[in-house]
Amino acid sequence: DVSKAQAGSLDLEESEIDVAAAIRSVSLMQREKAAQAGVQIVQEVPDDLPRLLGDRRRLRQILQNLISNAVRFTSRGGTVAVAASLDRGCIAFVIADSGKGMAAADIPRAFDPFAGLGRLQDAGGGGTGLGLPLCKGLMELHGGTIALASQPGKGTIVTATFPPARTVKPNPAEK
Repeated sequence: DVSKAQAGSLDLEESEIDVAAAIRSVSLMQREKAAQAGVQIVQEVPDDLPRLLGDRRRLRQILQNLISNAVRFTSRGGTVAVAASLDRGCIAFVIADSGKGMAAADIPRAFDPFAGLGRLQDAGGGGTGLGLPLCKGLMELHGGTIALASQPGKGTIVTATFPPARTVKPNPAEK
């Protein structure tokens, strides 16, 4: 999937997606893993968030990778916050963890395939180091962006932003 996304050969199966429902569903799937790690997942998603035009399976894949990473790198007693919002017509997801974070010099490499592999192994989390590169490719396929901010000892914040063209305008008759 990563190589296909980078080569632009992945096709999107687009439909209207209930973003709040997708976040609730993926967070629920991660809740047991988080509980075993002693990590709490909290959601901050408005119920009136517009629908997103995108590939439902790929959106869930993005959320799954980002939430899973946040849980993996957060210590017992920590928190992973999953939020979504509408800003200037763009739907954005923000996954923030209270984990160990990473040095500024490591942030650009986090999106390179296999670059995080050593860090994943050191954290005892397994993984292939392909989650963030895949998320980046899938976001770009949707015309969106993904950004990472982190500080050692302070945690990491990943923001995935879809362009306004992906936000489904509500039908006035539905109100």
